[in-house]
Amino acid sequence: MDKEITNIINQIHSNPEIKGSLVVTGCGSNSLSWLLSVAGASKTILTTYVPYSKKSLEVFLGKQLLNHVSEKESINIADKAYENSLDLIKPEDKISVFGLGCTGAISTNRIRKGDDKAYISIRSENSITSYSIFFDKERRDRTSEDIIISKQIINSIAYLHGIDYELPLELFDNEKLQRTHKIVK
Repeated sequence: MDKEITNIINQIHSNPEIKGSLVVTGCGSNSLSWLLSVAGASKTILTTYVPYSKKSLEVFLGKQLLNHVSEKESINIADKAYENSLDLIKPEDKISVFGLGCTGAISTNRIRKGDDKAYISIRSENSITSYSIFFDKERRDRTSEDIIISKQIINSIAYLHGIDYELPLELFDNEKLQRTHKIVK
């Protein structure tokens, strides 16, 4: 893990007033390792979960899925992770919580139709922010796609913590990152 990632995670871990749960369906898994390998992770992380198969994601969400790689599903995952975070704190603790969900279809060892892409959503008490990342699957491998997704997961948590810095994603010109934000009640 490079120094830049360690520095931003140190900043995240330095604020014990925001804690959350992260659920990634495989892609973005480097972010879990990075967050947990920097001292102070217990100040930020309540739980992590990796429902790798579609069936395990269905069990986590409590429903059958038609398409588990979509912005809608990343929001559903983030909502469930947020609910889990609320269950893991005491109301008197005065802690803000978040839930983060990530799902994607990234480079694999078989021919797959469709884009290499990922969806990340982060839910807090008052808002949900979603990020869609679309890759050039001819120029990327699984490792490089996962590193970009993992960096965006860290950026999402940093943004929620009010950290005014983002890890550079180093996307190619034909790749894109889209952001949507909405207020929830």
